[in-house]
Amino acid sequence: MCCGCPRVLAMRLIGLFVAIFLPRLLLASGAEKLPDVRLISEIRSIAAGKLFFLGLHFKHPSGAHTYWKHPGVVGLATTVSWDLPPGFKAGEIQWPAPQVVKMAGHFAQGYERETLLMIPITPPEKLTDCIVKITAKVSWMCCGETCHPAVVVPFSITLPVGNAESEPSTQPLFNQFRPRIPQPPHAWTEISAKRESGKIILTLVPKLRQRDPFWTEDTPCRFFTLDGQVDTDRKQETRTSEDGTIVMTLTSSTTGPEAPSHLPGVVEIPTGKIPRWIEIDQAY
Repeated sequence: MCCGCPRVLAMRLIGLFVAIFLPRLLLASGAEKLPDVRLISEIRSIAAGKLFFLGLHFKHPSGAHTYWKHPGVVGLATTVSWDLPPGFKAGEIQWPAPQVVKMAGHFAQGYERETLLMIPITPPEKLTDCIVKITAKVSWMCCGETCHPAVVVPFSITLPVGNAESEPSTQPLFNQFRPRIPQPPHAWTEISAKRESGKIILTLVPKLRQRDPFWTEDTPCRFFTLDGQVDTDRKQETRTSEDGTIVMTLTSSTTGPEAPSHLPGVVEIPTGKIPRWIEIDQAY
């Protein structure tokens, strides 16, 4: 890929922003703009070889947000690195479906109010210690009217070795956010995507071939891009036919990948009072 392509230039601009403005923003950060962040566990004790989940619990101040794994046209995704005991393994973050957030007049992809980023942890098959300490080093960007980054902030949690009992104080929070993890599109018999004249046309056909009676056009669908090829700052159009087929018209980004072969992302499909989120990676 040439060094002058839009994607590389965008990455350089992000790096320049971090190098120049990050120290100033950190100095300017006010306590009222900092999110409340905790590292929590779904269990109160660890069992050898039995996978469990930790969670990064974010509670954002009013009017502020952090970002999804792909922030869109502005922002930086939350990242985490681990200091784990020998033999322990950490999986990828399980990201809840994002929301539309706004920074400096631009629409992006992130979280307002409250969210929980869940991470699977797998202990080794044998544990000799009675107590285990796990440390996460987390970086995020919290934005409202201004941005307040945090870089490599350490969080630690200590758990005894036992029978992998659930933790009553945190289990409801995991139960609340686990249904927000996007799922495969099992309810859709056909999905297609095509590019034409700077637009992306995404079509979803339901298996039941009927329109959801609880869904109105007042709550349109939303596509969240996983690779930046959709411009998150441009309006998305949704049309729904009587048989439930959804046609979304999206605007291509000028900073996305060149000549993409697939359209990866998450589609939010409102239905009744509870929206559904499906993850797709559709070939063109």
